Amino acid sequence: MSDEDELFSWSPDVDPSALDVSTLIMTLGAFIDAGHAQHLLRQSLLSELAHRPLGQFSLDEILDHRDSRPPIIFDENHFEGYETPTITLHEVTDELEQHFLLLDGPEPALRWEGMARAIERIIRQTDVRLSIVTQSIPMAAPHTRPVQVTRWASRPELILGEESPFGKIQMPASFPAMLSQRLAEHDHDVLGLAAHVPHYLSDLDYPDAARGLLDAIRKTTGLALPSHALAMAAGVVRAQISNQVDNSEELSAMVHNLEEQYDSQNGQREIESKHVVLPSADDIGAEAEAFLRAMDTDSDSPSETEDAESTGDAESTGDAESTGDAGTAGTTGGTAQRGEVGTPEDRHDDEPSTGAGPSAEASGQDEGPDDEGPYRPRHGDDSWHS
Repeated sequence: MSDEDELFSWSPDVDPSALDVSTLIMTLGAFIDAGHAQHLLRQSLLSELAHRPLGQFSLDEILDHRDSRPPIIFDENHFEGYETPTITLHEVTDELEQHFLLLDGPEPALRWEGMARAIERIIRQTDVRLSIVTQSIPMAAPHTRPVQVTRWASRPELILGEESPFGKIQMPASFPAMLSQRLAEHDHDVLGLAAHVPHYLSDLDYPDAARGLLDAIRKTTGLALPSHALAMAAGVVRAQISNQVDNSEELSAMVHNLEEQYDSQNGQREIESKHVVLPSADDIGAEAEAFLRAMDTDSDSPSETEDAESTGDAESTGDAESTGDAGTAGTTGGTAQRGEVGTPEDRHDDEPSTGAGPSAEASGQDEGPDDEGPYRPRHGDDSWHS
């Protein structure tokens, strides 16, 4: 028996290959679950959508109970209420009868590599194409503004247009972070969603953070996930917070400063997302050469027309001199001859224009648009986000 078989077991009535799923959502706790966003998200999904358990991990193998300390109740003279922690894999059905997997439970403390291999095997058996890791982190953000969700991924194509507020940071590893790296090493797509929770509310239930995660999942996967209960809970919590802030000058000043900082940062991001892409040196050189070629072509055509006019005038003058003083009739005949050459008054509309006058090529009337027109700035691609 392999380590994966020891750690996870399918329910007897479940055939993993028969499951019609493509997305795995993970709400595995980490050392930070600001605002209890993962707990609220898991609670919302399992309370509002149909679901069934598919299997469980053996917690005695991977959980340090002394570290996690599950709650228990002492009632006067006895203990009660202890619930054994579980990491359970659920099949959940959304409002459009689409199925997805939900893996929830506490963060494992032991055998991370074996746990990662077990999850990778579940992904192969169920043919899951995208795994989503949910997180929440305390940030300097006000509760009076929309919750921001930072996205990260196993490959950049999954988050095109996303601008991270973080640089390169070394931090203590969590199991979800380690799992994401291992899955990426096996060419599996992983998307991470981290909701920003006001730092002064990180120890309290903050439903708006769970709503932010839920909205991001909906936009990414197309799953029809309800948020009615979270919306109602968020409204109650916001009202309670606002009441406390209004009664404290210190809290009011802090929230005001955070609002100004939030608005300034988001305004700057909006300006940067609308930047103009400037041409490179090679683009400018190519445009200049095309412009000069067009100028040379235009300048050659009028010269040829002028030469033709000069030749025509000289021939006409020569004809007139050769006739001498033949009289008025001869002069009139010469005028008629010139009219036949191309005088507009004596030429029918369906006859082609020849001889004197600007050519069609020189006038540019029949020319199509230049294939290499003038350079026009293009707006940058501001498409990944929301």
